[in-house]
Amino acid sequence: MQRIAMLCAALIATAACNTDITGLEPPSDPAADTFAPSLGVSVSTMTKTASGLYFQDVVIGTGPEVTTATDSVRVTYAGYLIDGKLFDSGSNTTFQLGLLIQGFREGMIGMKEGGIRKLVIPSALGYANVTQRDLEGRITIPRQSTLVFDVDVRRVHNPPPPETP
Repeated sequence: MQRIAMLCAALIATAACNTDITGLEPPSDPAADTFAPSLGVSVSTMTKTASGLYFQDVVIGTGPEVTTATDSVRVTYAGYLIDGKLFDSGSNTTFQLGLLIQGFREGMIGMKEGGIRKLVIPSALGYANVTQRDLEGRITIPRQSTLVFDVDVRRVHNPPPPETP
């Protein structure tokens, strides 16, 4: 009996020290989030997709359009947490659409070269319950985080359609 009590005490002590694993918050809901004013987000004025992604076109582009067949895009982007903390950014960065998180990929569909769009991605379309860390192990994106991206499409690469015999 004493051995079981000691084991339980050890498990409780271990769980108390590990603030990253105990408890699992529900997926985020951008409509219930409070955004830092610096982000310029007002989900009530944004378009909401069936999946829960919010977006707003800041500039409508005039070049080739990002479609589900697009294989790569070159973008300038900045990603923020709802408190305004920048967690990632890039300038003239090339991405393969299939390798992006679902919300970023979905949010780019319909954009054209030269277009700028603000995306608000609920956690279910982002990293969900998986905490993201930098190379030193520090948390960069807590699990169940809503993400905000400013995306500027610089180049769209649509492969040529297959030839029909």
